[in-house]
Amino acid sequence: MRMVRDTPPGVRLSIAAVCIIILVLPGVVFAATLDTTAPGTEIPTGMIPAGTSVPALPVPPAPENTTGIAPNVTPLPTTPVPPVFISLENVTGAVNPPPLLIFDPPVIKNLTTTIYGIIYPGSVNVTITSVLWDWGDGQAPEHHGFPNSHSYTSPGTYTFSITARQSDGQTISGVTKISVGQPVLPDKTTVPVTPNTTVATVPGGPGGPGIAIHAPILTLLEPAIDRKNVTLNGNLNAGSPDVTIEWVTVDWNDGSITKSSDLPVAHRYSGAGIFTVSVTGNQSDGQSTTRKIALEIKEETPTPPGPSPEGPAPRNDLTGYLIIIAAAITGGVIVSVVLITQRRKEMLVAKHTQKTVPARSGSLPANRPSAAELTTICSGTGVEPEVLDAVIQVAVEIAREGREGQAIGTAFVVGDTQNVLAHSKQFVLNPFHGHQETERQITDAGIQGTIKEFAQLDGAFLITGTGVVEAAGRCITVDLSQVNLPGGMGSRHLSVAGITRVTSSIGIVVSQSGGQISIFRKGTIVYIIRS
Repeated sequence: MRMVRDTPPGVRLSIAAVCIIILVLPGVVFAATLDTTAPGTEIPTGMIPAGTSVPALPVPPAPENTTGIAPNVTPLPTTPVPPVFISLENVTGAVNPPPLLIFDPPVIKNLTTTIYGIIYPGSVNVTITSVLWDWGDGQAPEHHGFPNSHSYTSPGTYTFSITARQSDGQTISGVTKISVGQPVLPDKTTVPVTPNTTVATVPGGPGGPGIAIHAPILTLLEPAIDRKNVTLNGNLNAGSPDVTIEWVTVDWNDGSITKSSDLPVAHRYSGAGIFTVSVTGNQSDGQSTTRKIALEIKEETPTPPGPSPEGPAPRNDLTGYLIIIAAAITGGVIVSVVLITQRRKEMLVAKHTQKTVPARSGSLPANRPSAAELTTICSGTGVEPEVLDAVIQVAVEIAREGREGQAIGTAFVVGDTQNVLAHSKQFVLNPFHGHQETERQITDAGIQGTIKEFAQLDGAFLITGTGVVEAAGRCITVDLSQVNLPGGMGSRHLSVAGITRVTSSIGIVVSQSGGQISIFRKGTIVYIIRS
């Protein structure tokens, strides 16, 4: 096959048009830039010269005393104090101007503290990459923006520190003292009350006598905010090997509460504002851990119009600058065109040389389980036979058709959904989360097409015994040391066999290599469909 080496006429015409535009526009942009930096012009937002004093954000009004204060704890007075201006003594590096960090005095209500502030990059050439908060109570430091809230577990004075990092590696830190609550001296006639702890002991439990079972460990990551859509993620682990995490409850501070089996969780706010979100992880022994995080939803404002092309004529001769800029940009365009042309040639070669896997031909498999066999397989699992038959139908179509000419493999776990969720974790964001159950029925032809699209994701599909598709991309986390399968079966078969061994579920696996469909019960293969 002869390859065409000349650049197509359409590409040459596009290059010529781009070059003409590039030669004209830089002059206007460069002239406007020089003019706006003339003496007396305001500095753009975000560029703060060294030595300039920037006022902190106003301190929010102190909260009123309310009921619900913990026993023997009284709130400290919230007398306003001057805002904290961070000294540059803690700044590292000296290439660009350092970041500027200002935060207001803590706003304290009972044992909960909220801090407001601002952080600016040192120049327009850098950005703020992280803001690390350490509340000084032994909890792991977390990354957050302003504002942020934290709840202490007991009264006291804590050393709070915050460190901001710039994209060029420079950091700036600030430290202050936070005093929350104040113990009241007990009456000498009052019998002291032993405080509750977050540690429980289980005499003779699974781990032996006197094994300590702690509350769950919950760490929140920086929330992802897209306009009014918020996604919370983090790490939630059980306090000991003898307990499990049952669910996560999120109070979004707008009247909405979300209950989920694990993080991440998503929510859409109806309006702008500052919200203190409470995230509670609940453990199987009844213990729980709550973390709070403050986030700000801003009003969506239209993008301001760009600068007017009209303005005073440049006061200097810009011919030399324009020639240099035009030459540099034109060189970059030429290099890009060469790379694009080379890439097109490589794609043409790959198109004619790559090996594709054609769709499997022939009639549908005749050895699918009968109605009586489906009833036998589903016995004792709570799975309806027609639901299992619909899953098998989708598996057969995936085994025969693949995806875009390529054979793919996938797995389904049907029934005993709560136990399966407890022995698995979400590998990717769940594409079925938030949809109505009527839209997620496996017996519906529309959802079957959606499943074929998501079959390429790593992990397994989870389907209830009544046919509701709960999740895709689920990673199974059971012990596989006791699973024994025939040779030639990979990790997908091994994990599905393991989950059916510890739960009352049914597993269906589509083999990528040969299109064979295996049905699992109690850790073993009970039926094979060969396409």
